[in-house]
Amino acid sequence: MNTQERERALLKLIQEERDKACWRLLAEAAERAAAIKRDAYRRERRLLHQRIDAERRRAQDLLSAATAERATAERRQAEQADAGLIAAAWPRLRAHLADRWARAEDRAVWVGAALAQARRALPRERWTIRHAAGWPEAERAAALAELARHGIPTPALRTDAALSAGVVIAAGGGVLDMSLEGLLQDRARLEARLLALAKAAAPA
Repeated sequence: MNTQERERALLKLIQEERDKACWRLLAEAAERAAAIKRDAYRRERRLLHQRIDAERRRAQDLLSAATAERATAERRQAEQADAGLIAAAWPRLRAHLADRWARAEDRAVWVGAALAQARRALPRERWTIRHAAGWPEAERAAALAELARHGIPTPALRTDAALSAGVVIAAGGGVLDMSLEGLLQDRARLEARLLALAKAAAPA
């Protein structure tokens, strides 16, 4: 092999090595580019999921806030309706009780219930009965006779101008307040009962 042939062979070998090195560098660059692209895709997917999760949480927070606001508004509206009902019903309840005391047959039931409860709850001696004005003498006599039949000594009767209806019976330090004022004293319980009755009577 002469000199020219050796030179050509050497040049060819150098060119082949150069080409191999270039292809190797290109392959490494392509692999790095693919890795960078994969990392970028993963990073973008992660950011996208984070944004989606954040939007879902924001939407859920908005929905929860709207639900709570609506519930608050409905509760406030119901409370206002209840307050309006009580404001209308309370004077009517008081007037109804006053009307019952004004009617002889209802007054007799009222007094009878009061005396029966007092017999169960109070000592049997030294009764004092305070009553609203307008309780007829014949009805008072009938009440005393009823007590006598049950062995209760004649109580002291006293008209009390502070009572608009009903009676207050006292004995031995105990008091049974069956006046209109006494019956309406536990206003919170009565208002709750009125609301329960109103809701039970309301159409479904």
